Amino acid sequence: MTVASRKTLLEFGMCIDLAVCAASLLLVSATQYRPLWNTDSVLLKHPLRQLLLAVALCVCWHFSLAAAGAYRSYRTAGWRLQAQSLARGVTLTAVWSCIWLSLSRWNAPIPPHSLLAEICLFWAFTFTGLLFTRVVARLVMGSLRRHGRNLRSVLIVGTNRRAVAVADQLLGNSNMGYRLAGFVDDFWYFDGAPQQYKQLLLGPSNDLLSLLRITALDEVIIALPIASHYHLTRQIAVWCRQQGILVRCEASLFDAPKKTRHDADSVPLLITLHDGNRDPLSAVVKRLVDLVVSGIALAAMMPLLGAIAIAIKITSPGPILFTQERVGLAKRRFRIYKFRTMVINAEALMKEVEHLNQSEGPTFKLKQDPRITPIGAFLRKTSLDELPQLFNVFLGNMSLVGPRPLPIRDYNGFSEDWHRRRFSVKPGITCLWQVSGRSAISFERWMELDMDYIDRWSLWLDFRILVETIPAVVRGSGAM
Repeated sequence: MTVASRKTLLEFGMCIDLAVCAASLLLVSATQYRPLWNTDSVLLKHPLRQLLLAVALCVCWHFSLAAAGAYRSYRTAGWRLQAQSLARGVTLTAVWSCIWLSLSRWNAPIPPHSLLAEICLFWAFTFTGLLFTRVVARLVMGSLRRHGRNLRSVLIVGTNRRAVAVADQLLGNSNMGYRLAGFVDDFWYFDGAPQQYKQLLLGPSNDLLSLLRITALDEVIIALPIASHYHLTRQIAVWCRQQGILVRCEASLFDAPKKTRHDADSVPLLITLHDGNRDPLSAVVKRLVDLVVSGIALAAMMPLLGAIAIAIKITSPGPILFTQERVGLAKRRFRIYKFRTMVINAEALMKEVEHLNQSEGPTFKLKQDPRITPIGAFLRKTSLDELPQLFNVFLGNMSLVGPRPLPIRDYNGFSEDWHRRRFSVKPGITCLWQVSGRSAISFERWMELDMDYIDRWSLWLDFRILVETIPAVVRGSGAM
């Protein structure tokens, strides 16, 4: 899981907490037979005022929980510390709720003993609900990590005592969710390192750029002596930015009488040198939109999908769907789904038509490709062959909007490292390339558009691209 994904989950958890607090307040009101929407409340008499009070209450709830430490990471801590922080936060939210209840029923004051009973019930309901969500979250995340899912792949540059200490910190608790890809250094410096670490030495520092190009990595941690390796450290940061990989520096490299502890996502004593994260809340909305839109679209288009499947089966022997391994987020590979538009042995025939390539760069495009079936030509022209990718969006391998996922062949043909920064975001069905001419534009311009999308990303940009995709598909602009 990427750092952005972890922050996305945290933002999602904050929304869940507010929902728990709101549900507790409504539940308390119902159990006391004093509904918030009765004729004595300001909800009916002054709806705008009540809305403003509700927004203010949610803000107070959020900052109360945050101030009490409810959103710190407790992956390496016991339940006692987390329960104490929740208790402090819920106590503060109860105080604000008490004030809000009084203001909401100003025409019918609540007796002090009744108000106290409501606040005690609110505290009990909220604390139980928040603790339950965290128990469930820990169980789910722990189960995923034990099965090799939701792990963050990290490469450590350096093999000294500090590098080994960082590895111990990362791997000492499975709840932290890290997988050590290996070490990079000219040779192994620290003799006291465990043998399993020494076996993970992937090569010298001269091979680092090659490793960054071919390895699926989420982070690179630099644990080299800063004084003697300053220029290499700077170069590594540049390389990682080009590849879209987060890079950190081991903070204890800076020896001083006093040190400030930097807790970067619960990895102690690490300073982030480059982190291209998106806004976490917007990322949550983007994923929710992907889920909702892809789910609705798949359900609504079932008759069309069925008709296309029948047409493919009748007109050409072979499977209905074409699946292929593609390069996705952080260079991780996944299988993409498309309607088959070529003969069944199309990949085996690639060598016979490769010399006819009409595309610049590593990609292959051929307008009159003899491998395309008659129904396949129509599906490509109308982009209907892309519809099964909605399953990839629903499963989370892709997004509705993002750089197109490339085949392994095309990825291996990249000649510029900055091209690989496109893998720092989730691939998508459509992007700026699709609405700017597709195959009619050069490969370099395609990559520039992907970088432009990454640098300017926003929910509004995604919406604009989705809207512009419809007329582009109707026109068949640049389709091959």
